[in-house]
Amino acid sequence: MDSDCVSLKDIAQICRVSISTVSKALNDKEDVGQAKKEEIQKVARELNYVPNYMAASLKSKKTCHIGVLFSETTGSNLMHEHFIRILNSFKDTVEEKGYFMTFFNAAGTSKRLTYMEQCRYLNFDGVFILCADTRMPEVQELLDADIPTVVIDHVTHKHVSILSNSYGDMSRLMQMVYEKGHRKIAYIHGTYSEVTRKRVKAYKDFMAGNNLEIPKEYLLTCSYRDCEKGDALTKIIMNFRNKPTCILYPDDFTAVGAMNVFQEAGFAVPDDISIAGFDGLNIAGMVRPRITTVRQDVITIGIQAGNKLINRIEFPQAAAGSESIIVDGVVEPGESVAAL
Repeated sequence: MDSDCVSLKDIAQICRVSISTVSKALNDKEDVGQAKKEEIQKVARELNYVPNYMAASLKSKKTCHIGVLFSETTGSNLMHEHFIRILNSFKDTVEEKGYFMTFFNAAGTSKRLTYMEQCRYLNFDGVFILCADTRMPEVQELLDADIPTVVIDHVTHKHVSILSNSYGDMSRLMQMVYEKGHRKIAYIHGTYSEVTRKRVKAYKDFMAGNNLEIPKEYLLTCSYRDCEKGDALTKIIMNFRNKPTCILYPDDFTAVGAMNVFQEAGFAVPDDISIAGFDGLNIAGMVRPRITTVRQDVITIGIQAGNKLINRIEFPQAAAGSESIIVDGVVEPGESVAAL
């Protein structure tokens, strides 16, 4: 039988089952018996069955292949829950529509192709930039290209940007801390990024809007998830003459590390000092007291990214130009910010 003409109906007739059963078996659904599932899959392989979406992609010269740029450095972000949850949500979304993903080779790898060369070589239909330094010339070259692209937490001039509401989320966290009675609020913020810039602006705007002083030593910088430096800065703050009553940390990991530093020094959180993190990672709810944080809606971010990218791939004329989608997070009060 010509593989170009093989259909689900042909397989159903050979296996003496319904077309829906064939579809479920080929998609490895659990409501088909294992023996029958293996039989159907065996027949499909023998007939060289090509799913409809794959056949359509061959005719249209689409590959249904999406490149994912996760990290251009060490790949450590592959271990970070925040990014992994976005990636899993994105993966589920695009796979449901017949697409699959391949990671770019990381920068710094010897004898590798550039990001653009990888796109051309692997013939990506689109690109998902989840975690990358957009200031790098190689990443900028990718953003300047005509390949359909969706970027997380970075605004571009021609692609789709899915943005966590960094300014609004930080403002809501500040409001909650303020309503608890805190006026001396320090902020250890992350290193340069659009996210950091918006969070720092929200912090400064809130303090100024409520006529609160920001001593120079209250604003400190720490790389995201750098617990070692976060611990060191926490120890410095402990020696301030004008100690803050609440310290905001760049992420939940550094907040948890800081809590351990305080406890080892004999300070109780939140009785002696209040702290808050950011991201809403599972670890924030596992420690005691539970960390006050902002839980980002990573599921929605991933779904929006997947749907928007496929839209750009399949309807390039209808969905051109820059577009920004802002996704709100939710403040989770936790137990690490005391009422004064």
